[in-house]
Amino acid sequence: MALKLSKYLFLLLVFSLPLVRPFNFTFFGLLVPYTDLIFLAAFGAWCVALIRREASLRIDRLFIFIGIYAAAFTLSTFLSVDPTASFYKLLGEYYLFGLCFLTFNLANERRFQKQIIFAWLAGTGVTAVASIAGFVLFYAGFKTNLDNYFLSHLGSLPEGDYPRIHALFANANMLCNYLNVSVVLILLAEHLGWIKKRMALILGAGTLFSALFSISPGLGGIALSVGLWVLAGGQKRWIARPALACGIILAVLAFAATLVSPDTNNTAQEIPLPFIEKKLEPSVRVLVWQDTAQTVRQYPWFGKGTGMDVANTRYEVLSGMQQLLRDSHNMWLNILGQTGIFGLAAFLLLLGYLIKRCRFRIGDGGDGRYIHLALSTALVGAFLYQGLGGSFEDARHLWVLLGLLGAIGYAGTNAENDTSLASTKP
Repeated sequence: MALKLSKYLFLLLVFSLPLVRPFNFTFFGLLVPYTDLIFLAAFGAWCVALIRREASLRIDRLFIFIGIYAAAFTLSTFLSVDPTASFYKLLGEYYLFGLCFLTFNLANERRFQKQIIFAWLAGTGVTAVASIAGFVLFYAGFKTNLDNYFLSHLGSLPEGDYPRIHALFANANMLCNYLNVSVVLILLAEHLGWIKKRMALILGAGTLFSALFSISPGLGGIALSVGLWVLAGGQKRWIARPALACGIILAVLAFAATLVSPDTNNTAQEIPLPFIEKKLEPSVRVLVWQDTAQTVRQYPWFGKGTGMDVANTRYEVLSGMQQLLRDSHNMWLNILGQTGIFGLAAFLLLLGYLIKRCRFRIGDGGDGRYIHLALSTALVGAFLYQGLGGSFEDARHLWVLLGLLGAIGYAGTNAENDTSLASTKP
């Protein structure tokens, strides 16, 4: 009974991952979604199930690397420039580790993995509806984020009569990151017959619409993940290789677009364009990276502190809005700035282990091989690629993804759970 309750609550948590606004409160200066409280109930019920022997504890080498990563954050908290503020942020980091741990221990059989994916897709559907609502309201005359709740500010994009949407997420880039995983899971569910093709087309169209109007460089991650899925999913060679090539090209172009900006008064650094009398300059991301590098030079070994601002860049965007950027907008630099070389090394160890657990080829086997492939391609696009242009190391949906990837590759998950569910009706 306790295990069933824990699983139901966990599915509710997965469904609620995109419900960040307005469902949140402030805890010692940190924005905490109310839905995070579901984790406490789900974890508590799982502990009861463990005591009552309804569930068994599963331990994997994955948690050795997470433990090393957690130790880096803990040490950085003690050595922080503001230990008190870092302590509260450290609690959030341990919550993410706990979320991965609970995901790993609950997702130990194919049927529940399927239910998790359905819960994720249900949350994706809500997100698509919120995005479409924001788009419709924009062209109905509600053109600012003050009167259109689903609308984001334009950030460093030029001013114009077009909407940038973040749905119920805190920002548009996080929306695109979440949808990167969603797109792959839609492809997976349609391929295995879990949802009908018509439903997949509707949900996929809504998801891609939402992603496009996030106008985020993370769109390159979606293209890359889809290209990898098509290549590894057994498609014909004449389709697969061009699909991957297109995915890589789009990913490169999307990332390149984040590196430069039209010439402004923000910096004296200029890049003259040959043959035309135009100049570019390093983008705001590059300026923030340069600022973060100064922090790294000042705090090289153990960083400035868990949760501390690693940049302090003032910038006037093309729309005229003044911005103060304190985040590095790069997962690797953000970890390096907060936890130093020790923290980055721990992160690389964790990442190396996760990549080793990925699968990019379909051989003999049932649905589990395709689930494994989908999670692996989602990791490449949403975590590795999008981490180049955004600080997504604390995205809770990605820690659920890491837990699922760990569970699907767990040595104890073998042929007895690898039976086909293709004929099972959702």
